[in-house]
Amino acid sequence: DVVNIVIDGREVAAKPGEMVIAAAERAGVYIPRFCWHPRMKPVGMCRMCLVQIKGPRGFQLQPSCFVPVADGQEVVTDSPEVKKAQDGVLEFLLVNHPLDCPVCDKGGECPLQDQTFAFGPGETRFVEEKRHWEKPIPLSELVLLDRERCIQCARCTRFADEIAGDAQIAFVNRGERTEVGIAEGHEFTSYFSGNTVQICPVGALTASPYRFKARPWDLEQVESTCTVCAVGCRMAVQSSANALTRYLGIDSDPVNQGWLCDKGRFSFEAVNADARITNPMIRKGDELVEASWGEALAAVAGGLGRAAELHGPAAIAVIGGSRLANEDAYAWSKLARSVIGTDNVDCQLGDGLPADLVLGLPRATIDDACSAPAVIVLGPDIKEELPVLYLRLKGAIDDRGLALIEVAPQRTGLSRYARATLGYRPGEAALVAAALLGESNGDVGPVSAAAIEAARELIQPGTVVIIGRPSMAESEASIADAARLLARIPGVTFLPALRRGNVHGALDMGLA
Repeated sequence: DVVNIVIDGREVAAKPGEMVIAAAERAGVYIPRFCWHPRMKPVGMCRMCLVQIKGPRGFQLQPSCFVPVADGQEVVTDSPEVKKAQDGVLEFLLVNHPLDCPVCDKGGECPLQDQTFAFGPGETRFVEEKRHWEKPIPLSELVLLDRERCIQCARCTRFADEIAGDAQIAFVNRGERTEVGIAEGHEFTSYFSGNTVQICPVGALTASPYRFKARPWDLEQVESTCTVCAVGCRMAVQSSANALTRYLGIDSDPVNQGWLCDKGRFSFEAVNADARITNPMIRKGDELVEASWGEALAAVAGGLGRAAELHGPAAIAVIGGSRLANEDAYAWSKLARSVIGTDNVDCQLGDGLPADLVLGLPRATIDDACSAPAVIVLGPDIKEELPVLYLRLKGAIDDRGLALIEVAPQRTGLSRYARATLGYRPGEAALVAAALLGESNGDVGPVSAAAIEAARELIQPGTVVIIGRPSMAESEASIADAARLLARIPGVTFLPALRRGNVHGALDMGLA
């Protein structure tokens, strides 16, 4: 399980199959890079990571992002030859790169800027006029392109193709005219386009909501969790001048692995929106007017008291926010039951499953689903409702051949990656589940017996079922019946595909 290599005269334990650049970083040796990203396949394009690796003909310069470790391998990262190669790469990258760091959104957090200072020659031999292009070019409403800053590392195009599966951007033209482009008349409409801005190592791609809003050294930052959907991606929340400026994905391996969907990434604009309610309001006559907290709470208490007196506490219902923390959901539940005296509480707004079913099924995590022998998706369109879970499942399919069985009334974003797709008529999910278990030979609508048989062969002990309501029109009883049938698979666990924020935590706290 360990490969022993030597880096700069020091023995290092590496993992079999990992690249030299990753092994060196874990050992505390930083090798400069632009195109390499730990979550994407190596391509060896920028050549910034050239190091000397000993081979049959002695030490030779090789890209450390493209060479896997081998037992007894010797690597040198700080020789004069390596330094000269790094100087040359940076000098060529800066031939046409504009020196506009003071006005570039990436200035202060730019890998090209940092590595030019740390590894560059310190001066340039080029005095010719740099290339000039129109700027910025909108790839979409959210992503803008400054073409002359691009260093052709292909991080953005590789992410769109490999990770997101939306190959909507690619390099066009040739030679010095090479640039990132989109098909004429189209936009970069990927749900994950904001990630290309975050991983761009220069200021070529910028996000329109953040452009020229703040400097990195002026930002205050805290770690938090995205509440737009139930995935719970880890992110950095950054603010300046008492206003949110952007969200950045944090590489939390069990959850989002550094990625955010655009819905979550740009949701901070709702916080800064002018229409946001920031003070209590009371209706007086035909309009709502601002009031003090004391006045507002007194009005609420009076209204609840009158309703309970006239019709009893059971006439009052409490709907809890699915974005509440567990502690808040618990306090809300206690208020409803202990103070108001009602059991009519909910946090799902009818878009979920019965609470006893969700809490009673054996639980799986996202990592469990991605490492399972097979996954059955019986729920909403994952790409639409839980986008980063879609990325994780797609990655597991691409990397390790995860067998995905999709049970859905219509095609979804995952359909093209599914090993088997069973399209049932609305309300007949339980019939398909029974057929999968071999407990029904009757009519299962449009699903053929051959398709059922092919899907059945993919199911193994330890299968994970992603369970949820495909739409508001689908009966929760139908999905619940299907879940109870699928629970008979040996070793099966369930990952509830509940759409909204912290619904699972609210259910755990009794808000149901």
